[in-house]
Amino acid sequence: MSTTTPSIVPIPLARRFRGGLDLVAGLTIIAAYIVLLTDQVQQGTFEPDKHFAYLTNQTSYSNIVVLLAGGFLALSRRHDTVLYTTVRANFVAYALIVGVVYNALLRGPDDFSFHNEVTHVAIPVYLVADWIIRSARPRIGWNTVWIGVSYPVVWVAVTLLRGPSAEWYPYFFLDPTGPNGWTGVAIYVTGISIIFAGLISAMVALNHAQARKRERIPPFSSMSDGTFPAK
Repeated sequence: MSTTTPSIVPIPLARRFRGGLDLVAGLTIIAAYIVLLTDQVQQGTFEPDKHFAYLTNQTSYSNIVVLLAGGFLALSRRHDTVLYTTVRANFVAYALIVGVVYNALLRGPDDFSFHNEVTHVAIPVYLVADWIIRSARPRIGWNTVWIGVSYPVVWVAVTLLRGPSAEWYPYFFLDPTGPNGWTGVAIYVTGISIIFAGLISAMVALNHAQARKRERIPPFSSMSDGTFPAK
């Protein structure tokens, strides 16, 4: 009695290519921070307590993990997991907000270093473009929005609690001792929270639209080709 060994469906070349791009993007962030931190240490200006307090740095370091994990998944399996897709959706929104806020409110006339251009321009553009173009992702839930918003809300709370003892705030709009006081802080925090929720919602909505499009195409609605379930 013979047995038939199920064939192993290979990982598509396009997915492996995109996984390679993720790895390159993650390694580029590492290179940018090596340059930045080496320069600061040599100049004696590196302050760990301040460096790691910036939301930009926290999300950028996290992007290294997200991108390297994305590269690993792309090279080892045909589809991302729902958990990874949920996390990635949030970090796409974080990167976009960090890029827009920095370039619109915080960038100085001479702030065009390698690190700044990588973390505030190149990576946000890459993550957003990838989210739009790479449509073969599993459907994620709307709870992604609340998961995503919880991190910046907690970060703001910790920053405001820590600020008086440290006598320092990472961004001017979070400083209640500034000209606009707590009212200004409340306005900025409320506005940015709404933007976070709105952008993460947009990521989920796009994910759902892409999933519906796949469901209308027979080859992608069948489990026979190794694709993930439509729901």
